Amino acid sequence: MHFYSNHAMVRKLIKKALKESDANNFLPRFASAGKIIEEIQEHFGFLKWSAKRILIPLAVLYLIMGIVFQEQVIGSLVFASIIFFYTNFLPDMDSFFPHGKKDSKKAGRIERRLALFFAPFVIYYMLSRKQKPLDLGQNKAFHNKRALIELTIFLFILGLILYFSLLKASFLALFGALGFLTHLTVDGIVLAKIKKLVKK
Repeated sequence: MHFYSNHAMVRKLIKKALKESDANNFLPRFASAGKIIEEIQEHFGFLKWSAKRILIPLAVLYLIMGIVFQEQVIGSLVFASIIFFYTNFLPDMDSFFPHGKKDSKKAGRIERRLALFFAPFVIYYMLSRKQKPLDLGQNKAFHNKRALIELTIFLFILGLILYFSLLKASFLALFGALGFLTHLTVDGIVLAKIKKLVKK
């Protein structure tokens, strides 16, 4: 009973947030509060599985390599872990970019990449009416291997700029790529067999 009351409360809050932010104008019709909760539950379960079996062992390896190469990696490890969780939910942000709507602006090559790399900021500007809604040229524009590769390259370059270290840049890109890959795995786009193993 307690579970269902919490579920109803969360659903009500999400529904209210969607209405007050005008997000319903950007999201597809099937993106209801119930659907959003369902998506979060599905991805969160696999996220816990991947954090135990991938993130933690990788973090230990990173710390060991930091000692070997005499680099202080604790701060960058925390940041990389945050990026892992962020990129796990990043693909679903493509729902905020309408496809085929008359009042939207067709995004060019640079705009499509900026939408992927800085999705929360672009979405904020669209929701606040400071920018016209962007059409990225297809539905589920972030749900593909190309987006994964482009994001990985971006994170590697960002890591080099932030740390001036190949080790830190490589692990930042790796953590980000694994987070994104985890999401694509849950959606059955890549590594569908791993998802079946997790369910067992």
